[in-house]
Amino acid sequence: MSGQNGILIVASDPLLRKVVTETITPLIGDTEVIAVSQTRATPERLAGAEIVVLAARDNDYPSLKNVFELTKACGRPLLLVTAGESTEGRTVAAQLKIPSGQLISIPELDIRSELTAASSRIESALRQARIDRPRSAQAPTAPRPAPVRVQTSSEPAMQRPPEDLGAPYLGVVICIGASTGGTDALMTVLSGLDKNCPPVAIVQHMPKDYVEDFAKRLDQSCAIDVTLAHDSQPLRPGLAVIAPGDQQFRLRKGNKGIWTALGENERIGGHCPAVDVMMKSAAQELGKKSVGVILTGMGRDGAEGLLEMRRHGARTLAQDEASSVVYGMPKVAFEEKAADTVLPLQKIAGWISGVTLNLPK
Repeated sequence: MSGQNGILIVASDPLLRKVVTETITPLIGDTEVIAVSQTRATPERLAGAEIVVLAARDNDYPSLKNVFELTKACGRPLLLVTAGESTEGRTVAAQLKIPSGQLISIPELDIRSELTAASSRIESALRQARIDRPRSAQAPTAPRPAPVRVQTSSEPAMQRPPEDLGAPYLGVVICIGASTGGTDALMTVLSGLDKNCPPVAIVQHMPKDYVEDFAKRLDQSCAIDVTLAHDSQPLRPGLAVIAPGDQQFRLRKGNKGIWTALGENERIGGHCPAVDVMMKSAAQELGKKSVGVILTGMGRDGAEGLLEMRRHGARTLAQDEASSVVYGMPKVAFEEKAADTVLPLQKIAGWISGVTLNLPK
């Protein structure tokens, strides 16, 4: 963002970030709107924004604590959008000296419709923020990062669960692995899933610099929310997370729900991330409350993990030869009896929807 002529939306929850962006964009004409997670809310971005919009559910405040500290120093007009019933939003607004007219509080039951109903209040708040904005601002200094401990073993230590105080999701998770031809195949599968489907964890072999843009493209084209996975990210229905292109990716489960765990950057079976790693973690952590799918791709990555999932009671599927761009990964999965079902690409989303309805909740 160059100059102070854009609106920066910061939210840790992907759905809230998406819906707030969709609500604000029609209200501000040609002004640029940039939406980022809390990890990308850099001091430079905050100071360079015309207006900063912070959005949070009741459970999001711990993850946004660092952003709140940075916004105190950025000198930009602030709006705070809160979704939920807690009083923490009012506390944060007071700490950040946000005027009452620039605190937008809505229930969390139906965020999209509630924000639509509040659009006139949001528009007025944005207009007032533009009147009140200072002429310039200094970029705040980011807190000095804590030293990073290097993990030396090939299997990282058990990650701590996310600090999430809401009702945990402990249901079924869909795990999908793909390689060559997988970008189009994933578009076909994910676009066929209902917006309230179980969470989806994905490993797609792809250079790390392209994964985030791929996730954004899927997010724009599908009913479900699609995002690049980050460490200790809670899973929920209607959300698909794609493993970054340079870290091993696992699933963990505890009494606070099911979450992602990013680990070492060593190649396992020639891949980082490896489908086998994700699927083996799903087998061990989730067992029969998981579904494994191997799509088109070269090599054999995923066959061992899919077989382990099947041995733990999961339903498993491999894409058929006729619809695969490269019949490598699904072929090995079929030959090693890791897949209990083989289907053409166009029927996979329907199969997923069907089997997840019959699995234990």
